[in-house]
Amino acid sequence: MKGPVHTSKPPRRGAARGPESQETATRALSTLRPLFEASSVADLKKVVQEFTDELGARRHAFSVIERAQGGPSLRWLCEDVPRWWSGFRSELLPLVTRSGSRPGHIRTLRCALDDTPPSSPFHRELRRLGAHSALFLVAEAQHPGATAACFSLLFGAGSGYAPPLGPGQLTSLCHHAASLLLDAYLRLPPPTPKSARLSARELECLRWAAVGKTSWETAHILGVSERTVNFHFSNVFGKLKVNNKQAAIAQAIFRGLL
Repeated sequence: MKGPVHTSKPPRRGAARGPESQETATRALSTLRPLFEASSVADLKKVVQEFTDELGARRHAFSVIERAQGGPSLRWLCEDVPRWWSGFRSELLPLVTRSGSRPGHIRTLRCALDDTPPSSPFHRELRRLGAHSALFLVAEAQHPGATAACFSLLFGAGSGYAPPLGPGQLTSLCHHAASLLLDAYLRLPPPTPKSARLSARELECLRWAAVGKTSWETAHILGVSERTVNFHFSNVFGKLKVNNKQAAIAQAIFRGLL
C-alpha cells in the first residue's frame, strides 16, 4: 500500500480531467481575485473560506509561519474549526521546519484512507475525523527560509481528494492560492497600535497638568492626596511609555486622548 506522498516542487499542470474539473478549477481561481486589493486580515479570511468551499473541503486551515533562530513561529492562523489538524502535527512539523532552497519552493503531504495501512496514524486520524483524505502544503515566500505559508485541507468521504479534481491539479491550485495569500498577507499594512486606555481619574490628572497645574494643586482640586495624584501619573507614564508630564501630555494629544 502507498504511504503519504511528499513532493519538493510544484507539479506540472496536467490536462483537465473534463469540463466539470475545469469548471471547479476556474471557480476556485476566481475566488482569489480579491487578494490583489486585500487590505485586512478579514479580507484574507474571506478568500480562504471561499476558495476552500469551491474545492469542497470539509475543513481548512491556512497559516503564515516565520522562521527564526529559535525555530518557526506562527504569525497568522485562519481555521474553520480550532486545531482540527493537531492530530497530524508530527507529520506537519517536518514540512514547516525545513526551509526551501529557492523562492516558490513547496512541499506537500497527501494521505487517503485507500493509500494508508489501517494501523497507521494517518488512517486512524482520518477515520476519527470522518474524512477520506487530507492535503498539507507548505509554500515558501520570495525569500526562502524566512517566511512560509501552510495550507491544510480535509476532504469528506468518497473517492479522490477533491472530486472532480485529481491530486496533481488540487496541489497546483493550492500552491497558487498559498503563494498569493502569503504575498497578500505580507503586503498588509502593520497593525495600528491600540490607544492606551487611561482611566477617568488618570485623564483628569493629565488634563489639569496640561493647563499648568502641579500635582499638589491637582490633588486639592480633585480632593485627593498628592501621593494619589503622583500614583496616577506613574500609571500614565507606563501606559504612554514616557517618563515625564510634558511627554505624557504630548503623547496624549498626539493619540487624541486630550
